[in-house]
Amino acid sequence: MAYTSFIDSTYFVGEISIPNAANEAALTQAITQYEKEILIQLLGYKLYSLLIADLDADGNPETQIYTDLVDGVEFTHAYRGEDITLKWEGLKNTALQSLIAYYVFYKYVERDVTRLYGTGVSMASVKEGWERASSVNKLCNAWESMRELYGRIPPEYKPVYPRPVLGTNLPSVFNSDPSAYNFLFANKDNYPDWIFTPQWNINAFGI
Repeated sequence: MAYTSFIDSTYFVGEISIPNAANEAALTQAITQYEKEILIQLLGYKLYSLLIADLDADGNPETQIYTDLVDGVEFTHAYRGEDITLKWEGLKNTALQSLIAYYVFYKYVERDVTRLYGTGVSMASVKEGWERASSVNKLCNAWESMRELYGRIPPEYKPVYPRPVLGTNLPSVFNSDPSAYNFLFANKDNYPDWIFTPQWNINAFGI
């Protein structure tokens, strides 16, 4: 089977469970769209294209550096003068914990809060006797879980990195998380085309 995406609907369990997943087609479309979106932001378009081009007919990477990126690998992380061994869990894994899934969940729920009708946009209806609960906290939690796996840059660096940054120009690591950022930074010689777009924190107040 040719590559379509690294994750599927089985990743949407626990805190990012999507109820009424009868609309499988809509979720599959969201995975296809938003997986590409977040991977281009993580890797840059060129490295993303090289990764996709390296996949075999079953959607598995053929070159070791791309296998490490997709399936995960241990790596040595230098932080505050110490070398730490960490495990990057990969873009996909048997634990079903992927930055892609958290990002897709965020975008999928965000766009489903309102629905299109012939006369315009309306809030999804509420059944009689039910009260609509805000999705803000769930969205914020999913976003922060995504950032933990993606790579968190402290907010004070936001003016420094207003646009995507070439990996070789990134000056440092900022924490000891086993994130995609820390994995790529530790191995940036293997990924010379890496361009990183920071994902900044959000909260219930929209900041």
